Amino acid sequence: MVNLQSITLKPDIELALNPYELDFARSMLLVLNVEGGLLADGGINHKATDKGGLTKFGISQRAYPNVDIANLTATQAIRIYHRDYWRAMQCAQMEIGVDTLIFDGAVNHGRFAMTQILQRCVGAKPDGLLGPKTLAAARRQRPTELIAQLSVNRGRKYARICASDASQRPNLEGWFNRLAYMTEFAFCLYADEVC
Repeated sequence: MVNLQSITLKPDIELALNPYELDFARSMLLVLNVEGGLLADGGINHKATDKGGLTKFGISQRAYPNVDIANLTATQAIRIYHRDYWRAMQCAQMEIGVDTLIFDGAVNHGRFAMTQILQRCVGAKPDGLLGPKTLAAARRQRPTELIAQLSVNRGRKYARICASDASQRPNLEGWFNRLAYMTEFAFCLYADEVC
């Protein structure tokens, strides 16, 4: 497992994370690490098997067609993540660890799909709308149980993607590795262990 304290941040990443609360910054650092955003080039890629198209810092051209991905800065990418994923998923209202897994799931699956996954885990109506009933149901769950349920259900989502679209099978191992990494950190963060 990667120790967060051992990650050397480039000055632009450290500066971009500075204005944000600790829980978001920690979760963001994990997402950047799995997305390649900590690499010198921001993890820029354009894989044939990746339906997102040109991607940098984990931000894809498909999701953001009006953003100049090739010239995207760390500050711009982190602002997008905070606005469109962390705040939109109300992660600050979630238990530590749960927040990280939900944030990463929204980034990887999309907000609507991740909300449905959360709703199914907590017994709420899976309408894809994250409202007060879903939040209340999530808060009633034991965080360790919710982390486990979210992880299993995200894994099932990956399997269904590959079952319905064979062209995505080359991505499955990477998706499972990402999920294992994030799940381990989520449990570690909740247990207040040094990650």
